Amino acid sequence: MPKAFKGVTIFLLILILWGSPFQGRTFFYGRLRSSIFQGSVFQGSIFQGSALAFEKHAKEANSRLEYANLPFFQKFNDDILIQYIVCALVNNYNLKSLRARINEVRESKNIEVSKQFPSFSVGANYLGLKIPRVAIPFQGFRDNAFALPFIANWEIDLFGKRKNKIDMAHFDVDSAIYNERGAVIALASEVAGIYFNISNLNSQIEIQKRIIQNKKERLRRVQKSFDRGVLGVQALNNAKKEAEYEEITLNDYKKQRQSFILNLAYLTGEAPDCIKDYEFSRIEDIEFGGKIPDCINSDVTIQRPDVLQKEAALKKAKIDITLARKEFLPNINVFGVLMFSTLTPNFRWDGAVANLLAGATENIFSGGKRIFNLKAKKFAYERLLNEYLEADLAAIKEINDAMYQLKTDIQSYNSNLKNLNFEEDNFVRVSNSYRYGVSNRLDMLDSDNNFLYEKSKVLNSKVQKFADLISLFKAVGGCL
Repeated sequence: MPKAFKGVTIFLLILILWGSPFQGRTFFYGRLRSSIFQGSVFQGSIFQGSALAFEKHAKEANSRLEYANLPFFQKFNDDILIQYIVCALVNNYNLKSLRARINEVRESKNIEVSKQFPSFSVGANYLGLKIPRVAIPFQGFRDNAFALPFIANWEIDLFGKRKNKIDMAHFDVDSAIYNERGAVIALASEVAGIYFNISNLNSQIEIQKRIIQNKKERLRRVQKSFDRGVLGVQALNNAKKEAEYEEITLNDYKKQRQSFILNLAYLTGEAPDCIKDYEFSRIEDIEFGGKIPDCINSDVTIQRPDVLQKEAALKKAKIDITLARKEFLPNINVFGVLMFSTLTPNFRWDGAVANLLAGATENIFSGGKRIFNLKAKKFAYERLLNEYLEADLAAIKEINDAMYQLKTDIQSYNSNLKNLNFEEDNFVRVSNSYRYGVSNRLDMLDSDNNFLYEKSKVLNSKVQKFADLISLFKAVGGCL
């Protein structure tokens, strides 16, 4: 398996020690654990010597597993598929970036929270004075002194402005979380889709090699018939052209497989030189063991990350309108200074200077700025409302499209299975006829290729059915 599974080892240890909601699924903690507990575990790990970091990444691991909805992918009964999905969740740099974005926005929210408390500062200053002795008789003041002022400042949130800003910051955090959740679902779905395509292409290459073998044997026999004068040049050219066409098809399959494998390496955070170690199950052995729904309630759209993200933005815009209205209200501030200095002898309390200022500040005229700002916030809310409604409608459309395509492709898959059975029966009959000398070798080779062509169609339609399932999984926001 690729080197990236060393990261999965850390991920799995997190799940075991922290307590995953999927504990008890023995196959996930069985073969998965035995296959990835190889090599160095904590070499270069960010968890070394840091229990807090371990706890932090344990929570991240649990949330990503919940977002990806692994029980859905476990219904395909393929341990290797689960390994690749978990590996991508651990090592994908885009997810790491989104997690960092969540932490960044969360700290921005904490900054807003901190602003509701008073600020307190202290300074050390040199003070040089020249006091006119004529105007102010000498009172013991010094020309050169040092001052130590303590300054306090507090904006009293009487009208709830600060609370509104904190609430808006909360919705920014929620929006970042929904963004990561959508990325996790998309990543798990993309990895699964690539995995099924690679498994299918592996089988298609095997089938294509058998077809090429039959075509080459057919070409040899046609060549012998041509040499003996039984067949003409046209028949020989057609046989050569068919053999070359199958070689081109094989090269296309290999090119597609290489592209998919490189993409899988990219999604799992691996270097391309590790692709030789990748393993895949046979597509013939993969079956979806879950129940395919006949219909889906449209209410499931409210669980989609993109819809939730639009909703969070809409709620934030509503608070922004409230905050724009409160800009017409005054600001209430408390400002205080306590300063000790050496202007008077001994730097003592009796020489301290204190000042306290509390009051309201109202901006009387600003050129209509606050009115224009309020109108802009209202238009922004209207825009976001339309975007929310459009996202909800698009989600319903996407679900309906996925459901229709899935049902249609299931019918096509079942029809291809029937055709495969027909071709298998034809091949058996032609083989029996050839054995008894009724049919020739060319007829049997053509019948074998027809069977292989139908098998190729069956596998392609099977993968298309899996792709439709994954599309439906994404359309319902992972709630399938």
